[in-house]
Amino acid sequence: MKFNILLLICCCSVSFSQTKDEKEERIQLSDFPEIAKTYFNFISHEAKYLKFYKETDGEKQSFEAKFKVDKLHYSVEFDTLGNLEDIEIVIKKKYITKDIYKAIDNYFNSTFKKTRIIKIQKQYVNNTNKNDKQFIQNIIENPNNKHTHFEIIAEIKTKNKQ
Repeated sequence: MKFNILLLICCCSVSFSQTKDEKEERIQLSDFPEIAKTYFNFISHEAKYLKFYKETDGEKQSFEAKFKVDKLHYSVEFDTLGNLEDIEIVIKKKYITKDIYKAIDNYFNSTFKKTRIIKIQKQYVNNTNKNDKQFIQNIIENPNNKHTHFEIIAEIKTKNKQ
């Protein structure tokens, strides 16, 4: 457990100090990577708001499918070839265990003058022997599976060094 918290803090310290300059534009399914187009056929009848996006972050380009299933908001990101990068599920602060949230909160309080959390997401990366389609289906069917990362979007005010 201590190792997980330490790992989380290390991941957070790298992730939180990044500034992203992203551009996201909605696209048609026909513009989505060919291999990933069929990954959502099994949920098309139960997913609400299934939409497709092209995202540019500096020189990196990716594609994202966003949808809602059983009151959970999902974001599934692919590279330009259609390989799965990650799956994210939007969660509330109360769904993070107290000790992990305390570590995150301590990081923010010790690093920044003021913090306002905008969005928290559980992040899943396919480190299994399942193919991308099976992995996506498994996460949608079992959204409370163990995950290893959080993505936190926050507004921060830095401490002035005088």
